[in-house]
Amino acid sequence: MKILSTAVCLFLFLHTAMSEGIQFFHGTLNEAKEVAAQQGKLLFIDAFTTWCGPCKRMSSQVFSQDDVGEFYNQTFINLKLDMEKGEGKDFQRQYRVTAFPTLLFLDPEGKVVHRLVGGLDVPNFIKLGKFAASKSSITSTLDKEYEDGRRDPQFMADYIEALAKSNRPVLKIANDYLSTQNDYQLPENLKIIYHGLVEVDSRIFNLLIENRKPIEKIFGKEAVEAQIAKAADATVKKAIEFNSADLLEEANDKVKRYAGNEYKQFEYTSRLKYYSSTRQPEMFLKYAKEYVKQSTRNKFELTNEILHTQQDQPLLIKQATDWSLELVKEEANEHNCFTAAQLLYIDGQYSQSKHYAEEALKFAEEAKSGALPHIKKLISSIEMKIGVDKS
Repeated sequence: MKILSTAVCLFLFLHTAMSEGIQFFHGTLNEAKEVAAQQGKLLFIDAFTTWCGPCKRMSSQVFSQDDVGEFYNQTFINLKLDMEKGEGKDFQRQYRVTAFPTLLFLDPEGKVVHRLVGGLDVPNFIKLGKFAASKSSITSTLDKEYEDGRRDPQFMADYIEALAKSNRPVLKIANDYLSTQNDYQLPENLKIIYHGLVEVDSRIFNLLIENRKPIEKIFGKEAVEAQIAKAADATVKKAIEFNSADLLEEANDKVKRYAGNEYKQFEYTSRLKYYSSTRQPEMFLKYAKEYVKQSTRNKFELTNEILHTQQDQPLLIKQATDWSLELVKEEANEHNCFTAAQLLYIDGQYSQSKHYAEEALKFAEEAKSGALPHIKKLISSIEMKIGVDKS
């Protein structure tokens, strides 16, 4: 099974409705710098060309993934620059970009915090972003004003909104400020309640429910429901951390009662995350079987989720293997064939595994895919297993 620990994870699992990939900034580099300075964020720059194969794969297979978008949209101001057009030409000269893609992280002044040349798969691209973020010591102008003691309502509303959008800790600051307030109907306080809602197991959640109608007048019903679901997702992460089924149920109950339009998707994704992380295969499978009925995409996501995180669960491997073969039947392509080959390998079905690995290899060779070495390595492992069995 060691071959699978190094295999490219072509798609991550359990996409949520929170994100649909990286949302790139539409504007100039200088405008992006201004937004980054205001929000206290780094810039992520995708320095690409239209003819670059790895650039295209990053755009289609990595930037488009929900897990990537969820992290990068909250952490950076993201900008794509074509090195052969417009201001990209000046950027290429200034930052000495000589290979593509070049992935750069800049501070709002334009200083390089970190850079890397070449394409990455999803897990390593997220790791790259986390590493770049860890090297940043940026604070926004709002931080300085807060440290200097500014606490007027408009400032606090702006500051807490900026913290929330930058994915920085906001709960304590919002709680501390709201505890000094008597009139929660003030527009600024309503905005603080909305942006300060980061968990549903919190006092601020109760304040939001108590003041929901005026908050909805400012932000709209759909935005408020989405905010509740996002906060509930954070509570699910806490449930996983503490292995607390009670917190899981609290998160689901509050989404069901107060954000009903979000509940159908949330129920499945929250429970699948929880039961996957807490290693409860029977419960995971219960919800997984219902989830895959909704779409082929869901079936693909869960098949890969099991492949990359549940290899020690025979019950789930058997189900994922069946799903993978259904996916190949629906559409034979590199991803589906490679996934089926890996699962069959884990399940000890080496002849079938080799068949689908060889099919995946044909697709990969034609597309000059980055998965080629991983597919070849899997085939070598299969052949060794078949040789051992024959002997």
